[in-house]
Amino acid sequence: MDKLLLASKSPRRIEILKKYRDDLLTKSPSVVESVTTKLKPEELVMAIALKKAVSIIQNGYYQNTIILAADTVVYCDRIIGKPLGREDAYYILKSLSAKTHKVFTGFAILHSNINKSLIDFEVTDVLFEDLSDEMIESYLNTNEYTDKAGAYGIQGYGELLVNSINGSYPNVMGLPISKINKHLWDLYRFNLLN
Repeated sequence: MDKLLLASKSPRRIEILKKYRDDLLTKSPSVVESVTTKLKPEELVMAIALKKAVSIIQNGYYQNTIILAADTVVYCDRIIGKPLGREDAYYILKSLSAKTHKVFTGFAILHSNINKSLIDFEVTDVLFEDLSDEMIESYLNTNEYTDKAGAYGIQGYGELLVNSINGSYPNVMGLPISKINKHLWDLYRFNLLN
């Protein structure tokens, strides 16, 4: 029976997968995430996800293990990763105010014993409310922005910033679970519900 290993330290990704797999393995990948503007957002997130998955395979010995890695960025006229600090988070949120931005999550699926793999991505449109400076400051006071692409978490206080979404809600959290489950089944006959 195959095991599933999530190459991530993201509490949100772990939370999403633990809902389906209480036997989920996790390992933090040894990859430096750098946002480069030379790639399209979808190319960037898929490349980083692949690097994360490969780093797990190269740095450990796994038998019958499916490795899943993901990376998420926000795109609104430019690629937006995680904020460098509070001031950067403020400017990110201000730039997203009253606009639709795209959330890209790339993912890579590899198997320790089977020479079949896949890299793919999902994109979701998110429309922000017209955010006042006071609203932005109040949100920043929650410190929820610190480790999130686009400086917000839709599953927490950040939901107050969002007017609407078009697409996968779990994708905005960092893991397009439905699409991933379909690929796991197509590749390895692995179902998250089993």
